[in-house]
Amino acid sequence: MLPKVLLIISCYLLLSCYSFTATTLPAHIRTVNIADVDYRSFDPVIGNRLKDGLRELFRINAPAVRIINDNADADFTVALLSYSNRPEAHSSSATVETYRVTMGVSVSFYDNVRKKMIYENRNVQAIGSYDVQKNESEAMHGQERAIRALQEIIVANALAKW
Repeated sequence: MLPKVLLIISCYLLLSCYSFTATTLPAHIRTVNIADVDYRSFDPVIGNRLKDGLRELFRINAPAVRIINDNADADFTVALLSYSNRPEAHSSSATVETYRVTMGVSVSFYDNVRKKMIYENRNVQAIGSYDVQKNESEAMHGQERAIRALQEIIVANALAKW
C-alpha cells in the first residue's frame, strides 16, 4: 500500500510542478472551444465537473488562449466512456474499507486552422480512491479525485503535443 501511495504522490507532484506557457503554443491558435463532455448514459453532473475543471486548467496552463463557444481555432472534446465504483481494500473482518472510482474518457483536440489532429487518445483512465472508514463518499471524494486526475492528464498531454 505504501509504495502505491508514494507513486501516486510522486506523479501528482510532477504534474503540478510543470506548467505550460503561451510560448509553447503555435501562434495561430488563439482560441479554443471546450465542448460539453459527452457523458453518454452516465450522470451529467460528472460531465459538467470534468468540463469546468478542464476550462480552469486551460486558463492556468495556456493563459494566452481564450476559451470561446463557437468558431475557435481549435476544438477540444471529451467523452466519458466508462465509470465504475468497486471495492478496493478489505479489513481483516472482510468489511470494505476503501473503494475505487475508475473513469475512462476519450479525448480529441483538433486544429481547425491547419485541419489536423493535435492530440487524440481514446482511452484515458484515472482512479479516485476513497475511504469509507473516514466517512468519505463516492461523489464527494472518489469522483472528485478521479476527475482531478483525468483533468491533469488530459491537459498536460494535450498541451505537450503542441
